[in-house]
Amino acid sequence: MEDKLNVLVVDDEQIVLDSVRKHLKKEDKYEVFSALSVRQASEIMLDNEMHIILTDLMMPDIDGLEFMSMVKRDNPHIPVIVITGYATINTALQSTQLGAFDYIAKPFTKKELLGVLTRAADLVRAAEKAQVNSESPGGEVTEVDIRESKMFKNIDDHSWLMMRQDETVLLGVKRTFLHTVGKIESIHLPDEGDELRQGGVFLQIISADLQSHSLVAPLSGTVVEVNEKVLKNPELSLQDPYGEGWLIRLKPSKFEYEIKMLGL
Repeated sequence: MEDKLNVLVVDDEQIVLDSVRKHLKKEDKYEVFSALSVRQASEIMLDNEMHIILTDLMMPDIDGLEFMSMVKRDNPHIPVIVITGYATINTALQSTQLGAFDYIAKPFTKKELLGVLTRAADLVRAAEKAQVNSESPGGEVTEVDIRESKMFKNIDDHSWLMMRQDETVLLGVKRTFLHTVGKIESIHLPDEGDELRQGGVFLQIISADLQSHSLVAPLSGTVVEVNEKVLKNPELSLQDPYGEGWLIRLKPSKFEYEIKMLGL
């Protein structure tokens, strides 16, 4: 069994800390540390290596954004997940632009918490594997290891891709872009078997004001799966854009060349 990942939760509300512990009580993947302030969190981090951090935005003395900057300065690879109330969604969006892995809004469910933690944990595990391979005697980082360590990547300000071990790629749309669209009336995606060309339109979103918003494909390839859940419930792409709200699964045809063109 893999070693547990240390998760630090920072929030000035004890009820939030208790909620996270309750949700993760039966999960054997995580060791939970909690702090009511950034000062407490900093003391914990002096004695313990943290793999994932969840931090509230609105805290006295030092807020979540400032704490995230402190963490990123010394530990740039630690995924930081921002906890926010609905009244501070705009600030949460700002935090993702400043380097937060994602955000989760209060009150959150166990499913929502596990969803974002699982994605962060996958990133941590992949990075650890790549590091071990690169440091082993005579070892070198293989192409597969590189892909795993960079499995999730933002593409400009609108879309993202996630590389999978089966050599396919999930494509999705960023939450920040979806918030500029507003309420989604419908989503139009290619069909399974369709061929995509890098730079060609692969998604059309129709907003409530009947405006059309298009995204171009970051990679060329064959569509091997379409997320039917999103077609039936377009708002899912906003509710969980990096999880169940993915759009299509693609078998890339020019992966090595096009991924370099994207600068990834």
